[in-house]
Amino acid sequence: MITSPETFYSRGNKFNLVAGALSQEVKINGKDISKYLAPSGCSVGWYDVSKNSGRETQNANGTMILNVISTKYRLDIQTRYLSSSEMVDFYSEIVKAPKMTVEFYNPFTGKNQVMKAYRGDRTAKPYMPYKDEYLYEGNAIALIEL
Repeated sequence: MITSPETFYSRGNKFNLVAGALSQEVKINGKDISKYLAPSGCSVGWYDVSKNSGRETQNANGTMILNVISTKYRLDIQTRYLSSSEMVDFYSEIVKAPKMTVEFYNPFTGKNQVMKAYRGDRTAKPYMPYKDEYLYEGNAIALIEL
């Protein structure tokens, strides 16, 4: 069992293995936010954007019609417990503008990928007082490809 963080590189990508959980390197506008991620704190979603919606998804025979116009990625990021000052640093690039450049490891291609993204919903949940600050638990943010 791994008791201390182990960093390793595979095909030029940086990974951290902590207590049996894998986290990956994620950069927002060039700033590495990996140190703020919870173990397994980044999930990569891959979805299709379809032209059809509502009642137009089936023809008269009941056959589904799917007109994919684009494929997009979505990163759901979950942080570890953060102090107030860490919260400010973590969100520093995210609050600058609604659009950002995100670099992440894409498990579908096995390579690092850079995408232009917008920020989805953000949450911050205070947990308890910590020294002269607060400690926040499991902050979450979605980064969605433009």
